[in-house]
Amino acid sequence: MVPDSVIIAANVCQVATTFISLSAYLPQWIKLIQTKSSGDISLGSWCLWFFSASFALFYAIVQYQLNGRGWPLIISTFASLGSTLLTVSLIVKFRPRKVLKGRKRT
Repeated sequence: MVPDSVIIAANVCQVATTFISLSAYLPQWIKLIQTKSSGDISLGSWCLWFFSASFALFYAIVQYQLNGRGWPLIISTFASLGSTLLTVSLIVKFRPRKVLKGRKRT
C-alpha cells in the first residue's frame, strides 16, 4: 500500500502541472493577441493536442469513477483541454483570410 504522504505529494505535483502548463500557454496567447496573426502556427497540430487532451480527460474521469481517487488528474487534464481549446480558437480567429483572385478583401 502506498503511504498517504506519497499520495498527497503526487496530488500536489499533478495540480502543479496545471499551473506549469498554463504558464507555457500564456506566451503563445499573448503573441497571438498582440500580432493578430496565426498563419505560421499549425492548426492541425493544435487540433490533435485537443483530441489528445479530450481522451486524457475521459481517462481521468473513468479512473476517478473506478477508484474514487484522481481528482488532481481531472483538474489538470480539464485545464489542458480548456487551454488547448482557447489556443485553437485564437488560431482560427487570427488566421489570415484567403482572397480570391480578382476580388477585393472586405
